[in-house]
Amino acid sequence: MASKNIHDGPYPDAELIALGFEDPEVVGMVQNNLDIIDVVLSESIAQYDKVKSILQTETTNDLTTVKKAFILPMADVSTDRLKAALKEHKISITNDYEKADFIIPHVNFYDEYSSIENIPQTKMMFHLNNGYYCNTHRHVVKDYYEETSNSVILDKRSLGDKYQHNIDYDSLPYDSYVFSNMSIILATMIENGDLQVIETDTILNQSANRIPITEELMEDLNKMINNYHATEEELQMAGKIIPTIDPTGEPYLLYKYAKEFLGNCDYKYTRNKDVMYWLDKHNISSLARKNAEQAIKYFEENDMLDSRCFRALEVECREQIQISNRELYTFKVQVKPEYRKYMQK
Repeated sequence: MASKNIHDGPYPDAELIALGFEDPEVVGMVQNNLDIIDVVLSESIAQYDKVKSILQTETTNDLTTVKKAFILPMADVSTDRLKAALKEHKISITNDYEKADFIIPHVNFYDEYSSIENIPQTKMMFHLNNGYYCNTHRHVVKDYYEETSNSVILDKRSLGDKYQHNIDYDSLPYDSYVFSNMSIILATMIENGDLQVIETDTILNQSANRIPITEELMEDLNKMINNYHATEEELQMAGKIIPTIDPTGEPYLLYKYAKEFLGNCDYKYTRNKDVMYWLDKHNISSLARKNAEQAIKYFEENDMLDSRCFRALEVECREQIQISNRELYTFKVQVKPEYRKYMQK
């Protein structure tokens, strides 16, 4: 049985060779102020990009071919929401990746850090820029170094109650790419065809619980959220509804209600992964700041613009036109030729 801890397991020699690593080095990282675990360090950005790409590139979107899912740590969607969507397809979730036949990736399993930031213990891989190591500032670090000869990454957890200016430290390679045991093993399993990769959106978009966006629905949500007297119960109910909304085919409504209330509701749901994921996925914050003309260009660039959306936004664009010298001249406003196709019903 594979451990849920991303750092557990023997050093993945065979897996590193299979993935083409040429310069792997073992270094230590302090965990829980008491333990030090082994991680793999490389100076190759190409190797880092390769592993990251393997872990997040979808290999199938057919949910009928899989039965057990393993969610990469630090997912940006709640396990309950994923579990409910998967259950519709008779798929279960497991904490043992050796029992899974596919993984669910996200963008939080990797990150970038600089100097001696606090590096989360559940980050599967990361790029450390301008980092340091120190092997003498704490007993647990000294013991590990004397036993293994592996240098220890210096971050805030490693420092403990020390101060960087009071200890002797050395520089790591300016660009260090660090991998957990789990990231290497999962990448190898995917490369070998033992695991599939299915994206979160693929799973959520195939759920029967999605609700089409309508003006009536959004007005109801507006009253529940954008109300000085909104109760905690109303906010929680809205928080369950928002992640299920499917705005497909109605970009104008998405824009309209992004400006009216969705763009200002994120602070009420900072602890609700599913709402924050939905807001981010549909670029609500960005949409809320756009004027009508900018919204048209945005929807066009994202292949979402249709005649109904264009006509609704074009009315707003006309209202925003400003022309001076009206005492002497008359003006005629016309839609550019490339957009006239959208004026047809």
